[in-house]
Amino acid sequence: MHWKRVSEWKLLTRYSYASIDDVVAAVQPVLHRYGLSYWFEQQQSGPSITITCNLGHVSGHSICNTATGSVDNTGNKSALQQIGSTVTYLKRQTLVGILGVACTDDDTDGYVPDMNGDTQPQTQAHYPDADFQRLLPEWRASIESGQQSADRIIRKIRSKAPPTPQQAHQLKAIQPRGH
Repeated sequence: MHWKRVSEWKLLTRYSYASIDDVVAAVQPVLHRYGLSYWFEQQQSGPSITITCNLGHVSGHSICNTATGSVDNTGNKSALQQIGSTVTYLKRQTLVGILGVACTDDDTDGYVPDMNGDTQPQTQAHYPDADFQRLLPEWRASIESGQQSADRIIRKIRSKAPPTPQQAHQLKAIQPRGH
């Protein structure tokens, strides 16, 4: 896996990390392949935010991983940005923790595994067309009414499986009324 590095400088300290988007992009195809999905639950009590990452299988079994942290008041963030920063960080940590995956700068003791070998999925399953066609009228109404954008719906689809190019094109062709 290749992680996009995000680097920041704060008080002469530099750090890098894999973003939650990078983690999701890396694990989503494998999760889907094995009938797994994840979802988050969020609670806030004063300055503490608790995120629970649930990992479920199509058979109905699920497990969870919970983390709590204080609102991130570092830097020059607004109150909402402080909450968003904390939520994003806790989501990343609970997802990585429940999956047991390693991220950037992990110690490999000089060993870098060959990720181009047989460990990669040979094919990537797409979002089932029967489900797409069943949900298309609801999505069309949501886009036309302006409640959701096509891109937001495509992101939701990707949380289950990648859409086919035709499915993505079909959604992007739908326009909000009055446009």
